[in-house]
Amino acid sequence: MAEQAYFSRFQTFAPDPQATVLENFAQLAISNGWGRKSQEYKDERKSYMIALADTHIESIERGGAAEKLAGLQGLCKELRVCPIPTSITQCKKKLRTVHVCIVDLIDSRRLGGTRVHIFPCHRELQQHIKKKKHYFPKYEAKEKEDGLLKVLLRKIKG
Repeated sequence: MAEQAYFSRFQTFAPDPQATVLENFAQLAISNGWGRKSQEYKDERKSYMIALADTHIESIERGGAAEKLAGLQGLCKELRVCPIPTSITQCKKKLRTVHVCIVDLIDSRRLGGTRVHIFPCHRELQQHIKKKKHYFPKYEAKEKEDGLLKVLLRKIKG
């Protein structure tokens, strides 16, 4: 798992499995003396977010067509898309219309049992992301050629 590989780089830090992703990163930053405005903090946060996405979202895209479809249909169900599409293309098309915070989705999957919040519109999603600072690195997500992150990514102004 990419998330474990990320943390294995820091021998003296053990992430709390019950903490949110941003709580774990904040503790890692403190233990390494990274100031919030430092370039190292920004670079490491991006790396961490991509590792999390690779573990908890992009893994759906691996495997054969049947595994991809089953994974995408599971995500559609998790994000309350109805009816559940019957093809990979239709799943991705439907997921493009869902307003969900990627950081919250990852936390929901990591912590289990918590239902991820679906926002009724882009404006409310944007407000939530800005207020909670749940930004996801746009350029790194776009680099993944055909990745699922592209489908879930939304432009956040400000």
